[in-house]
Amino acid sequence: MNKYQNIIPNESASNHVTGRSVYIDDIQNVGNLLYGRIVYSSHAHARIVSFDLSKAQKLNGVNAVLCYKDIPGHNNIGPVIHDETCLAENKVEFIGQAVFLIAAETDEICRNAEKLISIEYEVLEPILDIPTAIKKNNLLAPPRKIETGNIKEAFKKSKNNIKGTLNVGGQEHWYLETHCSLCIPDEGRYKVFSSTQNLTETQALVAEVLGLSSNSIEVEVKRMGGAFGGKETQGNHFACWSALLAYKTGRPVKINMFRD
Repeated sequence: MNKYQNIIPNESASNHVTGRSVYIDDIQNVGNLLYGRIVYSSHAHARIVSFDLSKAQKLNGVNAVLCYKDIPGHNNIGPVIHDETCLAENKVEFIGQAVFLIAAETDEICRNAEKLISIEYEVLEPILDIPTAIKKNNLLAPPRKIETGNIKEAFKKSKNNIKGTLNVGGQEHWYLETHCSLCIPDEGRYKVFSSTQNLTETQALVAEVLGLSSNSIEVEVKRMGGAFGGKETQGNHFACWSALLAYKTGRPVKINMFRD
């Protein structure tokens, strides 16, 4: 008897292996669809001295170019505590931080518009490792201490004490499906197709960014093409960005990350 004979296949297996499974980027028949693009910081630490979006906004085929001033609600997408801006305001704090949003008729127009954006930075000294941050007393948040029992006494009674330093390199998840979000406006309400692992969190943050009540936002996740835990909070960014562009233009907007 074949050892696989009694295995019940995943209900989506047939669609997956034949390519019939519909992911967000595969959704068809969305009328008046615009393509969204994020303009990122090119510096690890810098003050934004000035910027000019006018040339990009005037480019034929461009429907919106947004900065933090265009956010109708809260400029923050921190899921637990509000510690991360949706769009950079006066300062950027890492390479790749979102500064502007573009919506246009095609992705090529978006890329051409990005080249027309003028931004002046005052480059500041970056802190690139934990020892430097400790030396400069640069904390991401107030210290939190979790403790139970008498630690000093426990160390004294321990048979072995090991001291040392362990350096662990950070890694990013390699999603099978890149981050993608499609937001469709509908008479003051917004439907967001998001590759998120936490629908309620995404709904709450989109509502806060748009300055609307949560019942004005509907979030749908049909399936995810790989997540590994990394889409639990990171999907919120793209949902909020596409929703902001849909809010501004009144048209459906899709943001799909390129593999780079």
